[in-house]
Parts: sequence; C-alpha cells; structure tokens
Amino acid sequence: MGYFPLMLDLTGRPVLLVAGGAETGAKLQALLEAGARVTVLWPGEDLWGLGEKEERGLLRWERRGYREGDLKGQFLVVSLDRALNPRLRREAEARGVFLVAVDDPQNASAILPAILRRGPLVVALSTSGAAPALAVRLRERLALLLPEALGEAVAHLKALRPRIAQIPGFEERKRLWYRIADLVLEELDLDPLEGAQKARVRIEALLKEVVPWTR
Repeated sequence: MGYFPLMLDLTGRPVLLVAGGAETGAKLQALLEAGARVTVLWPGEDLWGLGEKEERGLLRWERRGYREGDLKGQFLVVSLDRALNPRLRREAEARGVFLVAVDDPQNASAILPAILRRGPLVVALSTSGAAPALAVRLRERLALLLPEALGEAVAHLKALRPRIAQIPGFEERKRLWYRIADLVLEELDLDPLEGAQKARVRIEALLKEVVPWTR
C-alpha cells in the first residue's frame, strides 16, 4: 500500500473524534491546533478536559458512543477505539470520508504523521503505519537540526512573496528565491538563535541590488 502525502486545511471543517485510549489527548490537541470543528464521542469520565473545552467553545462533546450515521457531514474521522473501527470503516467508505484509525492501519484510510512545527514550516513524518515510534524518534532528531528561529525566517519569506512576485521573469524569480533560501540556511547554521534576524538584513540588501521592483 502506498500513501500519498497531503497537507489538509482543517480550519472550520467538521471532524469527528471517537475517543478512547492514551493517545486521545494528543490527537484532540492536534485537531484543535489545526482549527478543526471537533465533535468528540465519549460516554465515559472526562479524562481530557472535554467539559472545560466545550464551555470555551473549542469542541462539542457527545456523551455517548458511536451510532451509525454519526459520520454524516464529517470532513474527517479520527478513531481511537479499535473495537469500533470495522464499523466506522464501513460507514466512512460508504460516505467517502477518510478514517484515521489510530494504531490500526488495517482499518485506516489515512494516517496522522509525527509532526514537527516551526511556525509556518510543517514537517510530517510517517512510516506508512509500519513503525509509528520510529517516526516519533526521527521527529525528535529533526527537532535538533531545525532551530525554532526557522519559523520566524519562513514567516518573513512569506511576507516577501508579493514583492518578489513583481519581478516579471519566472527564471529570475526562481534564482532569487534559491539565493534567499541558501542565505537563510547559512545564517541559521552559523547562529541558530539570531540567524533569522541576520538573514533579514542580508535579504533586504540583496533585494536592493537585484531590481527596483522589490524595493
């Protein structure tokens, strides 16, 4: 089985979380950070602050288990209840909804990868369900290689896009972007803490040299 990597914009989209097990809190937090409109199915004790989050308008908590038809209108389903996954899979396939069956790749049609965030930069790692723990360890190693300041640098590059878009030639823009990217990485390699600020100064000097459209 081959997986196609894809970044989803879950902002404001309905996502059903079938709770259960130790990973529930982490998966819920990831969905909320992505801006999803989360409905949680869980009939038991409030183990993850669901009531408090519901009062704050962060989610909707249905204090019951799964019923057929719960997937209607959902953009994505995340399940942490292995016993329910075969039933969830049947409804998900019938409705054309992707199912993330945590730690149950046989019933999953999508996988939540190990994620490293540096501001707008998102690095997702997956072993296609074969060894999730390895993906987590690789993320930890990457975290040592990618400084926090990289997020600041990426945000600055995003802000530069309208200026550089004024350059009429595609090849000229492409060459400039690669020069800027190399410059950013060079400064961050030399100074992981202050490299992003130093890169901004050098980028501005570079843009003044290139063409008047970027000034």
